[in-house]
Amino acid sequence: MQSCNAILPGVQATRPPRSHVPPMTDDLAAEARYLHAALFPQPVDPAIVERYRDAHRLLFAGEPSSPLVSRIVERRLDAEAIEYALRRRNAGRELTRKLQMLCYLAEARAAYQDEFVNRKTRRARAILALAAAALRSRWKLLKGELLVRRHGLL
Repeated sequence: MQSCNAILPGVQATRPPRSHVPPMTDDLAAEARYLHAALFPQPVDPAIVERYRDAHRLLFAGEPSSPLVSRIVERRLDAEAIEYALRRRNAGRELTRKLQMLCYLAEARAAYQDEFVNRKTRRARAILALAAAALRSRWKLLKGELLVRRHGLL
């Protein structure tokens, strides 16, 4: 396993020995499970929840807990739609970073390979999938804008 310095150049991270690592809070585990469900159809792998906690401790060290992410998880809002709407406004960086972190952790696992790799050449299906993704994108943006306004997320 690579160190965080190899994965994230320029980031100096010290990792305390396992015996000194605080137990994963229920909030952080719930956050990992909820954000995972927003991105992937399969149940979350417990190893991803554990690695999410480790990555969260390294990447968000010293930062206060995000009230935005807490509100999204607590109210069971569409994290993907909200992230898209906020990203277009250059806001909500912590939500974007957490979703990217989950994608990065999942991409390395064999069980998620089909989410990231297309193994067969299917031109017609690819064109249809692209058109569906464009429509879905528009819907997510509209939904995200409505959720941001309705729940006062800015």
